[in-house]
Amino acid sequence: MVNRRTGILLAITGYILGLALEGPKLFRVREIFLPIDTPTGTLSILIASLIIFFGGELSKIPLSLSKALTGAILGVSIALGTFNSSGYLALILAFWFLVPLAATALGILLVGVDDRLSPRNLWLKLSLLKTGLLLVSFLSAYVLGSNTLGLIAGVVYNQTIYATVAVGLGAVLGTFVLGRGALRRLTEGIFSLRYPNAFFSQLIGSATVELANQLGVPLSITETVSSGIIGSGLARRMRMMNARNVFLIISSWIISPIAGFLLAYGLTKLL
Repeated sequence: MVNRRTGILLAITGYILGLALEGPKLFRVREIFLPIDTPTGTLSILIASLIIFFGGELSKIPLSLSKALTGAILGVSIALGTFNSSGYLALILAFWFLVPLAATALGILLVGVDDRLSPRNLWLKLSLLKTGLLLVSFLSAYVLGSNTLGLIAGVVYNQTIYATVAVGLGAVLGTFVLGRGALRRLTEGIFSLRYPNAFFSQLIGSATVELANQLGVPLSITETVSSGIIGSGLARRMRMMNARNVFLIISSWIISPIAGFLLAYGLTKLL
């Protein structure tokens, strides 16, 4: 489809645009849960999130950075006694629980619709899917920039402009050097992706995260995309689905926020 350099440029453009245009919507997570200036708390959040992130890289498991960050912010908030927004927390938890179920169901539904209504001309179908994959790949990068990177930039109290620039530069660097192992686990690690599976999983993932953006809800793009992958695999009745990797990925959805909470809570009490 495209060479590696073009793919990297596409991803970087999506990251930066998402961060610049919609990233500030995710600043409200820090503003609501941790409305005070606490350098120690900020340091605890960042250290806890980095530990979890690099743990995912070393284990090649796509741990959710946005969930780890949210858990870390909550851990610091409770450690400092500033937590007072159970309604917003309930909204976040509802998204975290319901969206994977909805994404899996949509993956099954869309593959079924594709089987019934897609063009019979194989070359036309492949051309449409390749073009569509470029678009949804860009959208996936865009929503990752707006949601996850926006959440990171909002961690630093009252320094969001400088933080946004730093996060943008970090995303550019990370695009070149990190993420291959986790991506392999997420895609080929479940089953070998075909064009329709890849298209629908990324479409579902980017659409659900963009919905979360409008409500200021942190939502993991790896979680929504992997749910779509699992759903499309079930629709194809993939007997070769790697049950172990599916279990590891689903477990990481639960582990990420809990680990972030515990690490940040403990660090805040120690520092």
